[in-house]
Amino acid sequence: MYIKNTSFSSCNKFPLYRIILLCMFYLAVYNPAKAQAPGMLELEGRTVKDGKPLSGAKVSVYRGGTTEMVVVKTGKNGKFQLSLPFGTDYKVTFSYLGCVDMHLLVYTGKLPKEKNNIFPLYVTEVPFFENTNSTVRLNKYKNPFTKIIYDGKKAFMDDEAYLAEFTKDILINKEEQEKIMNEMLAKEKAEKDMLLAEEKAKKDAEEKLRTDAEAKLLAEAKAKQDAAELARLKAESAKEKEPVNQTMETEAIRLQREKEAKNILAKKNKEIKTNYENDLLKMVAENERIAKQKAFNKQKQEVRSNTVITQMRREADVKAKSDKLREDQKLRKKQLLVNQQQKNNEMRKLVEAAAFAERSVRISKQKTLPDVNGYVQKESPNFAVTVDDGLIKTIRTTTVTQGKKLDIYRKETYFWGTVYCYKNNVEIDELTYNKEITFFSAYQNN
Repeated sequence: MYIKNTSFSSCNKFPLYRIILLCMFYLAVYNPAKAQAPGMLELEGRTVKDGKPLSGAKVSVYRGGTTEMVVVKTGKNGKFQLSLPFGTDYKVTFSYLGCVDMHLLVYTGKLPKEKNNIFPLYVTEVPFFENTNSTVRLNKYKNPFTKIIYDGKKAFMDDEAYLAEFTKDILINKEEQEKIMNEMLAKEKAEKDMLLAEEKAKKDAEEKLRTDAEAKLLAEAKAKQDAAELARLKAESAKEKEPVNQTMETEAIRLQREKEAKNILAKKNKEIKTNYENDLLKMVAENERIAKQKAFNKQKQEVRSNTVITQMRREADVKAKSDKLREDQKLRKKQLLVNQQQKNNEMRKLVEAAAFAERSVRISKQKTLPDVNGYVQKESPNFAVTVDDGLIKTIRTTTVTQGKKLDIYRKETYFWGTVYCYKNNVEIDELTYNKEITFFSAYQNN
C-alpha cells in the first residue's frame, strides 16, 4: 500500500473525528477532584439489621488503629460517608446497643507516591447481629470482618483470601443449631426441675412448720384451760374446808367473783383463739404468694422458650432475604457492565465511521493527480483485537505488527466510566490511543 503526501485547505485543520475524540478525551480525563492533592479514599456504606436500614449506629475511625479521629452516627437510611487521607492505616468500628461490635481495617499506608492523587470510592454494607443470635458465630467478630487494600492500579478492594477465610464457617448449620437448641432446652429443663424441687422442699418445710405451730398452740391452750380449771377446783376445795363461821360472803358476792373469773378466762381464751387464727391467715397468705410466684416462674420459662424459637425462625427468614438481595445486586451489576460494554462498542463504531468519512472527504478534495515517484511503499500492518470482559473492568487489547515492528495497545474501561490507555505498557492519553487505533482500523477495513 502507498501513502502520498497531499495538501488540504485550511477548513480541514479540525476534522470531524478529531473534534469527537477531543470531546471524549475531555469528558473522560477532566475531573477537578483529580487535580487536588493529596488524594483520599471515599468510604461509603449502609448499616442494616434484619434486612432494614439501621439508624443511630455509631461509626468510629481510628488512625493507626489506636488514635480516634472521627465519630459519626448513621442517618434514617442507615448510610454513612467517611474520607480517609492516604499515608496511614485505619481501623473503622461499628457498634449499636444490643448488637455485637464489629470493625474493619483499611490499608492506605503502602499506596505508591505516584498514585497519591487518586480519589477512589469503596462502598460496603454492614449487617448487625443481636448478641443473642444463634445462627452466626459471633465470636468471629473479635477479628475484622474485612480488610480493604489497594489493588495496585486505581481502586481499593477486599482482601479476597482473608474474606474467604472469615466467611468460611461463619454460619451455623442446622445440625449444630439443633444441637445447641437441645442443649439449651436440656439446661432449661434441669433448671426448671431444680426450681420445682426447691419449691417442693420449701413447701414441705412450711407445711411441717405450720403443723408444729398448730400443735403447739393447741397444747398451750389446753394447758391454760387445765391450769384454770385446777385453780378453780382448788379454790372451791379450800372454801369447803373453811369453817362456816369464817365464810361471811354472801351468795351474790360469790357468784360475782365466779362470773369475773369466767370472764377473765373467756378473755384469755379469745386472745389465744385470735392469735391462732392470725397465724393461720399468715400461713395461708404465704402459701398463696408462693403458688403465684411458682405460676409466674413457669409462665416466664414458657415465654422464654417461645421467644428463642421465634427468634431463630426470624433469623432464618432474614438470611434467606439477604441471600436474595445479594443475588439481585449481582444481576444488576452484570447488567450495568453489559450496558457499559454496549455503549463503548457504539462509541467505537461512531469514531470509526467519522474517521472513514473524513478520509473519504480527503480523497474527494484531492487537487492533483497522484505522482508515482512520490509514493513510498510500506508493508500493510496486521491488526488483531481481543476483549476481556471482567466484573470490574473491560480490557481491550489490540496487537499491531508491521514488518518486524510489534505494538501492543491496551484500553482498560472500569464499570464506573474511568478509562486508561497503554501502548507497550506505557500509559498514553485516550486521544492518542483513539487516533492510532483509528489509523490501523482504516487499514483493516480496506
